[in-house]
Amino acid sequence: MAKILVVDDSRLISHVAKTILTQQGHEVILAQDGLAGLQAAKSEYPDLILLDLIMPVMDGYQMCQNLKEEDSTKEIPVIMLTSKAEPADKVKGLKLGALDYVTKPFDEGELLTRVNIQLRLKQLYEALQEKNRQLQKLANRDGLTDLYNHRYFHEQLSKDFLRAQRYHESLSCILLDIDYFKKFNDTYGHQTGDIVLRDLGQVIKDSIRDSDFAARYGGEEFAIVLYHTDGPAALQVAERLRQMVEHCDVRDRDNVLHVTISLGIATFPHQQIRYYKQIVECADKALYKAKRNGRNRVEGYGTEKLKIVN
Repeated sequence: MAKILVVDDSRLISHVAKTILTQQGHEVILAQDGLAGLQAAKSEYPDLILLDLIMPVMDGYQMCQNLKEEDSTKEIPVIMLTSKAEPADKVKGLKLGALDYVTKPFDEGELLTRVNIQLRLKQLYEALQEKNRQLQKLANRDGLTDLYNHRYFHEQLSKDFLRAQRYHESLSCILLDIDYFKKFNDTYGHQTGDIVLRDLGQVIKDSIRDSDFAARYGGEEFAIVLYHTDGPAALQVAERLRQMVEHCDVRDRDNVLHVTISLGIATFPHQQIRYYKQIVECADKALYKAKRNGRNRVEGYGTEKLKIVN
């Protein structure tokens, strides 16, 4: 059942409403003016508010307006309780964000019907919001590894890069791919290749901070964005990840597979990196260098003098 806040300065009206609603199994909270009602809405977060319009201290119009201006309360449905017969008063309340009204003294059947309609609409709205969140997650995630996908990586990195420029923050990008990945598919089949990709995705998630983010860039290539991380620190992260992968056995039925990765790093600020696509391009050049120099290694773009400290 629902939690319902009744805001009315009439003790009789409040008692009648509470009795009717409690008999239906609802939890009822009472407040005698708009200010107390507003505080109760913020602390209790009810599923529905029954709100009288004419009250002392703060009337229902002002309370309704304040509710709709607060992020924490703006989605709570409001039903006006009004003894006024003038349509203009009801219209004013509806314009401020109320969804319905009940005229006092109210009929029990009408009150319950209007309450049930708003509670049902709220349930449907919340279900729709959850579906939208799930769809958004699916749109942003790679289905195999559950890392972010290529599109989201570029959307997010473009914003992160602008913020790093504005606030003079360090930002590092790592591109990596699996060494000789084709042999896993050719030797064991694509299903085994998928296991390798999925396990690597989990290792990457385990190796970075919650504040950083990783994506499957495409095929066997992955990307990581490290916030507030300069070149030497990024090299440390990349080398730690390289070692984790090297010492992690991937199991597929009776097969134990040994996987290694090559990694390239680029860090902003850098004189040759002026927009977000350049940091990816530079990380890709460093990745190509790592593969050219023997694979299973880390290379940084323009960081030849930086050494990894174990």
